[in-house]
Amino acid sequence: MSATPSATLPRRSFGAAMADLRAAGKPSHHAPLYSRLVNRPLGRVLAAVAHRLGMTPDQVTITSAVLTFTGIGLVAAVRPGVVLGLAVALLLVAGYALDSADGQLARLRGGGSLTGEWLDHMVDCAKGAALHLAVLVSLYRFAGPSQPELLLLPAAFGLVTTVMFFGTVLTDQLRRGAGAPGASGDGRRSRLRSFVTAPADYGLLCVAFVLLGWPAAFLVAYGLLFAGTAAYLAAGLVRWRRQLAALDAAR
Repeated sequence: MSATPSATLPRRSFGAAMADLRAAGKPSHHAPLYSRLVNRPLGRVLAAVAHRLGMTPDQVTITSAVLTFTGIGLVAAVRPGVVLGLAVALLLVAGYALDSADGQLARLRGGGSLTGEWLDHMVDCAKGAALHLAVLVSLYRFAGPSQPELLLLPAAFGLVTTVMFFGTVLTDQLRRGAGAPGASGDGRRSRLRSFVTAPADYGLLCVAFVLLGWPAAFLVAYGLLFAGTAAYLAAGLVRWRRQLAALDAAR
């Protein structure tokens, strides 16, 4: 996300930036567990650091993309191993944290821009598809030809991820266009939803790559995350259509 040029903004101390970021942060009651407890707090710290360094939100987005796609490239290019798994997981986790930091930095600077929002969403869409494509390439290159059915798993995961991303963005835009209020929820239901949606959290997928050195364990974790994401998408399709049907009926 882009924002007002930093030259017009005072350079806060790290502590002041952290306090302002906490005050300006968007609600996290609907965020999955990892995003809520780990990624947004880590992104807040990185946003404060980026502010102190004089970085713009777009620069943070690009840094996030570089780290993420480096990790994705390693998955496709290097034979799975313990060291590779650690490196990929660290790159993906750091990239995801910076993906949270760019929006938080934009809010700290007074708001984002259309071009920044566009850049952020384009990177998110590309990484969602590319990550599963990299897993498919890795399985094809290193798992051997004896289990070609394994290739169906990342192919299906990539499809589900793409549909979920598009459905989330499109439904949000249609609801906004119809003047629908933002979602809200009480604390107890929010915590429950965080647990229920945890298997569909991109952050947990990033962490799962630490298991690359143990292919069987990685495939089990990857498969469970796929199942959770597919279930979340199925429920989301019903919920999104119901929300839009209610808006249609209210016209």
